[in-house]
Amino acid sequence: MPGSALSAPASPVTRRSPAGAAGVLLALLVVALAGRLAFALWEPPFDGSVRYDDVRGLGGAYWPVNLFLGGPACAVSFVATALALVLLGRGRGAPWTLAGALLVGLGGILFSLAVTAEALPFAYAADPAVLPEADGRALVDRLNDSLGPLVAVIVGSQIAIAVGAVAGLVGILLGRTTPRWFPVVGLAYVLVFLVLPVHELGRAAVLVDYVLQLLLLGGIGWSAFARARAPREA
Repeated sequence: MPGSALSAPASPVTRRSPAGAAGVLLALLVVALAGRLAFALWEPPFDGSVRYDDVRGLGGAYWPVNLFLGGPACAVSFVATALALVLLGRGRGAPWTLAGALLVGLGGILFSLAVTAEALPFAYAADPAVLPEADGRALVDRLNDSLGPLVAVIVGSQIAIAVGAVAGLVGILLGRTTPRWFPVVGLAYVLVFLVLPVHELGRAAVLVDYVLQLLLLGGIGWSAFARARAPREA
């Protein structure tokens, strides 16, 4: 019947929901990436240890900024990227993007929790209202000497994220859900920076690597948004 529910066209809300959801996902990702970049520029340089003077120089901001900006921005960026990878799965590439999404999402959450937890004892040690300077410096030294287990978690989660990114990009390449150049360039970036000793090349190289990583995550989110919109623009 012409007026029946079966023959009625889909409502605009229903038709636009995939693109709308992808748009919200992209917006969250962009905000999280901007937060991560701001945090990276604000955070003191890290060369494997945390310095008392660096933390003390930030006053009472060190722990709140880690807790409310650095950690959440990392977590949201990786979870949003994982969801974007799921949206980009198709055909032969779908199992790869799903595996990549799981590794990026779970590894990203673990990484975010670990780096946030790492900041708390240093914030405590460098707070002159909690410990005298001499005691605080001694505690910071002891903390740096005992970071092994936490560093293992951080490095392990970073490896999981990198492997997940490779799997996800392979899935995108196989599924052809983006222009071919995007996963090729993304794979080249991940593989090159996995073997380069970036932290030995200075802070500028670390920041370049970090910005490229953020651009890659943003590109995955944008690709998912573009794919969600494409069928409705055809």
